Amino acid sequence: MAEWSGAARGAGAARAPALFSAYAGLVVCVAMWGSVFVAVAELLPHIDAVQIVTIRFALVATAAALALLVLPAHRPGFDRRDWKRVAVCGVLAVPGAQYVIVESQNYLSPALAALVVTFSPAIAAVLAAVFLGVRLGLRETAGFALALAGVALVLVVGAGTGVSLEHSSPLGAAIAVISPLAWAGYTLAVAPLAARHPPVGVMCWVFLAGGVAILPAVPHAIGAVGDLSAADWAWLVGLALPGTAVPNLLWVISLRRLPVHRTSAFMYLVPVFATAWAAALLGRTPEAIVVPGGLMVLLGVYLTQGRRGRRAEDGVAALG
Repeated sequence: MAEWSGAARGAGAARAPALFSAYAGLVVCVAMWGSVFVAVAELLPHIDAVQIVTIRFALVATAAALALLVLPAHRPGFDRRDWKRVAVCGVLAVPGAQYVIVESQNYLSPALAALVVTFSPAIAAVLAAVFLGVRLGLRETAGFALALAGVALVLVVGAGTGVSLEHSSPLGAAIAVISPLAWAGYTLAVAPLAARHPPVGVMCWVFLAGGVAILPAVPHAIGAVGDLSAADWAWLVGLALPGTAVPNLLWVISLRRLPVHRTSAFMYLVPVFATAWAAALLGRTPEAIVVPGGLMVLLGVYLTQGRRGRRAEDGVAALG
């Protein structure tokens, strides 16, 4: 018994650095994602949402293709089922989650748009329960309702705080809700791939699949290239590398080491970092609705991460 206890302690000690690096990576990940909302706010006055997302992920897909060429050890050995999952992940992660949240910043400030994205873990818990047939408890159900009410409050009161003063319709701002829905589906879909294959290779192929999905928008995006300033290109490169490639890789690595519910919980920090970046880089103070709306969303999401919600969410992620 003593020998078993010593072995268990040794295994726990060996696992501790990996857990620490996973958590540290998640903090860096959400900090980088928080900066995305500021970059989008700077670019939207010059080019539209479709052009921003298309140019951004064209750059990302190019980098992903190069990475697969020079890093053969990280190329995953997907089977036919995996390739189908990669295609779904590409659609959800790129056009599904990105176009709408970028467009929503015409209506919402960086901090408020980030709050809507934070709704994702609550949606993931509900989707997981649906897929596994696990009944959510009163706590999880009440949490989802509270988070949904917080999102609605943000959309109704916050519409008109975005880049364009002409975009003040709450219904228009509501397109932002599609983003956390798509991201929740993506997180659940990519987790089994991250568990079985090299994270770098998984992310590269997801980005390439996303790049294929946005090919129809390339002609429209090319029309904006000649009008971009050096500052615009700097923001776009920032979106593509520190805003997309690096944090998404950290996200997939964390999904390999941590349960989905623990990884998703770090989404709570995205609006915090978005608010901090907006204040530091744009000199923008958060709107009054950030506090009550944010508390409702974050508390609601926290409640959805009860034992049943976590078990359902992690179960879906384990499905191969």
